Amino acid sequence: MPGMRILSTAGAAALLLGTTLVISDASAVEGGGSNYLLGMRGPLAAFVPKPGVYLTNNVYYYDAGRSELTPISDFLVGEISAEALTNIAQVTWVTDANLAGGRLAFSGVLPYGNLEVGGNVVVPVPPFAISQSDEVTALGDAALSAVLGWKHRDGDKFRAWSAYSTVFAPIGDYELGRLANMGKNRWALDLGGAYTMANFKGGREFSAVLGFTFNGKNDDTNYDSGHEMHLELAGKQYLPNHFSMGIVGYWNEQLTADEGGPAILGDFKGRVFGIGPELSYQFTKSKTHPVTLDLRWYHEFDAKNRVEGDAVFFTFSVPLSIQQKPAAEQDWTADEQQ
Repeated sequence: MPGMRILSTAGAAALLLGTTLVISDASAVEGGGSNYLLGMRGPLAAFVPKPGVYLTNNVYYYDAGRSELTPISDFLVGEISAEALTNIAQVTWVTDANLAGGRLAFSGVLPYGNLEVGGNVVVPVPPFAISQSDEVTALGDAALSAVLGWKHRDGDKFRAWSAYSTVFAPIGDYELGRLANMGKNRWALDLGGAYTMANFKGGREFSAVLGFTFNGKNDDTNYDSGHEMHLELAGKQYLPNHFSMGIVGYWNEQLTADEGGPAILGDFKGRVFGIGPELSYQFTKSKTHPVTLDLRWYHEFDAKNRVEGDAVFFTFSVPLSIQQKPAAEQDWTADEQQ
């Protein structure tokens, strides 16, 4: 089926999406924001494309709020409103190395965007609240990732699975006492795996990603954010004329309690669910360099101890160079040409 040719191109986008990232989407950790950006992994999440260099650019918009108190930058803040518009650029290098039968890839991510946060800052002595809002346009924290992926094809049935690790480096803009910060001022490690299954004949695909984020300590606030789990799911139908559409969703759950700093709200474990539609289109810049455009919208619900709102991703993905395979590797990549 022509639509399933997307494995050789949008698969790069799926890999890239899976290894990020940053800013103020939110869980109950300090600042209401996880280092791992929910919704970054979607269709074909486990697929590692052909050896080469790939560029993926995400434009991310998030609009959310929360009425209850939340720890932000050494403050307790209520009636929070947050709006973010961020460009997330990522370059991925897929090597030709064969490690344990899988393909190895590395990626680097750097976000730059605008974040506006407002709310009522609680002053404990005497007890009252001050309305405050901050806005910043700056770099966010960098993310460096490694991915190892495997795959198998049996007739029209395709399977792929991968394991990944991502380190978030606190190089982003951060200022103690400011509500809006693009940087988290803490290290974090995200470990996880992904699985993709597809049917070439029917043009259907399903992907799932399970990951665990281990958050470091913010030394400026002495706040130690709890560790988190995230699950992302995507179901997709490929259509004629290079279109495809589907449903995407995520679930984030904080597993351990926050400690230190202004963590006086009990264990303050967070949770949120999100679901929405996905639409993509692929066109050809050249025979070997197709371009994929992808649009995803997540509406959040059933949030606990975190902000809740809507997230939109617009993704542009293109291979910058694709390495030609020697004959000995043709069995590994034959299905990529379907």
